[in-house]
Amino acid sequence: MARIAGIGGIDAADIERRRERVRRAWAYRRVDHLPLGFILEDYSRYTLRELCASGEKQLEVNIGAIDRLLRLLPDDYIPAARLWPGYMTIATMFGLRVHWGEDPMQPPGVLEHPIRDLSQVYALSAPDPRTAGLMPFILEWTARFARELPPDVHLAGPDLGGPLNTAKDFFETELLFTAFYDDPEAFRHFLVLAADVQAACYREVVAAAGSLERLTCIDFDPLWAPEGRKGFVSDDVCAGLSPEHFAEFSRPHNNRIFREWRGGRLHNCGPHPALACYLDHEPPLNGLNCSYRFTRADLPRLREAFRGRGIVELMFDNGETAAQIARGYEEAAAALAPEVAAIPVVWLNHSWSDDDIRALYEDLRGVAERYAREMRWVGEG
Repeated sequence: MARIAGIGGIDAADIERRRERVRRAWAYRRVDHLPLGFILEDYSRYTLRELCASGEKQLEVNIGAIDRLLRLLPDDYIPAARLWPGYMTIATMFGLRVHWGEDPMQPPGVLEHPIRDLSQVYALSAPDPRTAGLMPFILEWTARFARELPPDVHLAGPDLGGPLNTAKDFFETELLFTAFYDDPEAFRHFLVLAADVQAACYREVVAAAGSLERLTCIDFDPLWAPEGRKGFVSDDVCAGLSPEHFAEFSRPHNNRIFREWRGGRLHNCGPHPALACYLDHEPPLNGLNCSYRFTRADLPRLREAFRGRGIVELMFDNGETAAQIARGYEEAAAALAPEVAAIPVVWLNHSWSDDDIRALYEDLRGVAERYAREMRWVGEG
């Protein structure tokens, strides 16, 4: 068993068994239970603002969280560390200033939206992904995480969003949604640039991590993705897009990333007016990462759109209680089985006791076993 100061023994063979369950579930092959996802964030010693500013503190907190989940969860948990300086890395690469509110637990954003006229996009040029904005911090600490953590601890990629999410940081809000109509060519010019910059950043992150396989995926999701399925793009803006606008302005620029890192997942917290288009990227995607709270109403449509070919990661990330999480996953299983496999992703914080975490795991495990028995797996009718 591999050990590091602060992390108990990691059984490499057992972690590989857990990864194989994920591979099988993604491929719609029979498993004993649907995989369960757990992520632990600890703000008992540092505020979010203090953590965002310090790779050292983030490494410390990740080590404690990994050790605790390995100790508490008898199965499913694939250890992963997450480096997170905020949502707006690409914006900082173009010189946009980070804004912090008065609450040190509120995530940072950009101080202002610099694009107020669409003609301004033609003056932008691609920054150096090794030296611009927050990227040096991300690369330095990704490399250090890779050196100091055991090889069976994967690393989540940086939270870079997606081309449309970058546009949200640059464009004044009204302009963002009128650009589709007022000057679509200028808007597409910006999205091409944003996608190219994002892809350049991912290449540097993969190099810093040592290999693509060390990453859970290329972006923020701490849940491990199978080999050859490491692509990931956040596209929360598409919560307000029609299927037609998604197909014209979102999917082509997401494809720029998914062609290089094939397959994987799209993230949109929800709602999902364009969900019928999600999996039909080039190459096709493998699933959706979303928030249960904002996706619940779309579960019947997800069942039709993802039938037998896409997994759904349902994040319980809005402060739900244990009872609400268990009940939510039961409702999702009832809505999606036997057509669509869903994985619950529970975002915990330091206020959860050991007993409460264990009890929630057991409750979800029971649902996941029943769910697996009800699923229509490939080759089984």
